[in-house]
Amino acid sequence: MLPDNNIVTIKNILLLFMGIVIVLVIKELSALLIPLTFAIFIGILLQPVIAYLDRKGWPYMLSITVITVLTLGFVFLVGLIVFDTGLQIVDQKDKLLTQIGNKLNSLVIQFESIPGFSALKERDFTETLYQILSPEMMLNTSGMVATEVGNFVFNLVLSAIYLVAVLGSIVKYEKYINYLEGDDDIGKQRLLKAFVEIKDAVASYMKVKFFTSLSTGAFFGLICWGFGVDFALFWGFLAFMLNFIPTVGSIMATIPPVLLGLIQIDNGSNYLFFILLLIATQFVWGNVVEPLMMGSKVALNTVAVILGLVIWGYIWGIAGMLLSVPLIVLARVILAQIPDADLIVKLMGRSQLDADEPD
Repeated sequence: MLPDNNIVTIKNILLLFMGIVIVLVIKELSALLIPLTFAIFIGILLQPVIAYLDRKGWPYMLSITVITVLTLGFVFLVGLIVFDTGLQIVDQKDKLLTQIGNKLNSLVIQFESIPGFSALKERDFTETLYQILSPEMMLNTSGMVATEVGNFVFNLVLSAIYLVAVLGSIVKYEKYINYLEGDDDIGKQRLLKAFVEIKDAVASYMKVKFFTSLSTGAFFGLICWGFGVDFALFWGFLAFMLNFIPTVGSIMATIPPVLLGLIQIDNGSNYLFFILLLIATQFVWGNVVEPLMMGSKVALNTVAVILGLVIWGYIWGIAGMLLSVPLIVLARVILAQIPDADLIVKLMGRSQLDADEPD
């Protein structure tokens, strides 16, 4: 008979291989699993709304239909904003190129005394940009754009189907758990407690993140509009979306308006003030307000969040980055049911049950 230490080692090795296989399967089935995951987390977020309408006597199917239509309408509106902004950028190509040329020309004049720098001419640079944004380039990329639009429509329809199924069962999760566990009362309580922990943590995270991201986006849009930076609505929307990505999202959302502001804001002190306002907005909402509102609901280790961001970004791309924190919470609760994975669970962060216990 093998010693206990050897058994534990074998278990850990098997768990590692099983984890690798699961990652490969999830990556391979991403086209089907990404819409399902979005639908599940949206369903968890909307579960209190369904329960409220149920208590008010709304017909169950009517509640599901209304919420599904409103949710998909919001997603469709997001797609329209992105598409419309892309058209505006193409339409204002000449204006943007002129502004870039003027800014570059002023920089060349200031630094033309530097050896070799005089070779950089505003005219040549502008012509290069015209070639990059030429109709030929637009035609060459039309296939890629059509593919992305097709994927978006496919994921939208698939998410709608999943969302109807999720909303149809999320309110009655206790009945499903009782059915799955049968007469095992201990199993029922354990599974119910785990599901409630996932539901509360994910719902709390998504509510707080939605509010802080929306506030950040609103401030970004107002700041860009106040300083005369073009596409202010889009930069606000971009900040709202990218702030759902932990850590790097705020940086990604700040860079585009800062670069455009460099071209369109002539006064150096105004430009510096513009940058400081954007950074201050990200800091206040992301590092002050969000932690205060989140409290101990999602007590994850910072390293675990970053690693989860990298792993899920590799598996599912941008969608994985957006869903990384809820997926880490889900993984932590699942691993908490495995006795030998206790160390991993503690490294990932405290669970909500641990956070509620007195010290």
